[in-house]
Amino acid sequence: MGKWKFWSYENKLVLIFFFTVGFVFFDRLAINYLFPMISADLGLNYTQLGLLGAALALTWSVSGPLGGFISDKVKSKKKMLAILVLLFSVISLMHGLAQSFGMLFVLRLLMGIVEGPLIPQTQSILAMESSERRKGFNLGFTMNTSNALFGSILAPIVIVALASAFDWHTAFYLTIIPGLLLSFIILKSVKNPDPAKFHNMHLTKSIEKIKVKDILKHRNIWLSIVVFSLVMTTLMAFQIFGPTYLVQAKGLSDTTMSFVMASFGVGYAIFGFLIPAISERTGRKSASVVSGLLLILVPLSIVFVDSIPLMMLLLFIGSAGSGVIGMSMSVIPVESVPLQYSGLAIGLTIGIGELFGGFLNPMVNGALADAFGIQTPLLVAAGAAVVALIFTFLFKETAPSKVGTAALETSLEEETEEAKATVQI
Repeated sequence: MGKWKFWSYENKLVLIFFFTVGFVFFDRLAINYLFPMISADLGLNYTQLGLLGAALALTWSVSGPLGGFISDKVKSKKKMLAILVLLFSVISLMHGLAQSFGMLFVLRLLMGIVEGPLIPQTQSILAMESSERRKGFNLGFTMNTSNALFGSILAPIVIVALASAFDWHTAFYLTIIPGLLLSFIILKSVKNPDPAKFHNMHLTKSIEKIKVKDILKHRNIWLSIVVFSLVMTTLMAFQIFGPTYLVQAKGLSDTTMSFVMASFGVGYAIFGFLIPAISERTGRKSASVVSGLLLILVPLSIVFVDSIPLMMLLLFIGSAGSGVIGMSMSVIPVESVPLQYSGLAIGLTIGIGELFGGFLNPMVNGALADAFGIQTPLLVAAGAAVVALIFTFLFKETAPSKVGTAALETSLEEETEEAKATVQI
């Protein structure tokens, strides 16, 4: 009986989406780890590296909410999901055919278009099919842990190993294999959610409409937007420019670089869960402050530390900064507004954060790297982390264990009414 209980549909769905989301981030970040080889082959500069990161972030930020809207209308969500997985796998393969920056740029734009809708779609389906006691774990496991495992641990090791054994073109060609398998498994194993259940999830608990400016009246929301934008700047600068810096400035081999970057990913996978769990007892604010402080170590350790073991240790410790990323991205926004407005609060935080940290940041940092050296984006990343840390001190505590669930709900309702009254005046 235990075996059958373990292989329930809920657990099967968690496993499938764990690999699906993980492979999305594997493909998104793979080009960063291969760029030292690509740039040597195609003669690309740092500005172009930044533009490749910005291109995907731009279309991702637009296609995410748009794709979520479209998925509400289609009859077969599993077919749409399987098609998207197949498409981004084909686009990933086509990276291997690229012979110019222009082709790579177009492919990054296309990849953002097809990958963007996958996250909200997998998360919404999983939310519908999860039991109440498992919902938080299921969503966090398929999003945070898979992101860290595939994007920050496996991607640098596997993709660099493949490129070293063959070449960077072949490494991209081989990425279609897991995509084909996942697409087939989704078609065979995932069920279309009950439409009535799906629509009930989107019914608001209030007949009153809330506006964006009402949400922004909550101090924690605009603080979350600022903090998330800054920590995204730190994270993306590290992930995009870090591998190239380690190879071209530090003189590391591609293989050594891949293990250095993976040391951050190992910590990300662990602390991504550990920090939010600890914050249940210590409070969101104190966890954000400590996590924000440790994030500063990430860019500084690869610039100022020459010892590889020490660098890897500091990156592992600094990866605890992933806690403030998750806290500002979803946990604090959700707890800072009434539940029926949590989707809008998270959407604003992620959307604006992706715009500044994912889109504008790589373009600006790429130009700065060409003008002042490849270490410049990493110093900018450290500065952004310091400013983010300062803003975390301004957060208003939201952890139910610290403020009391009833008191928190009453406070949120009062804040919202005051915000709406202020706007009307």
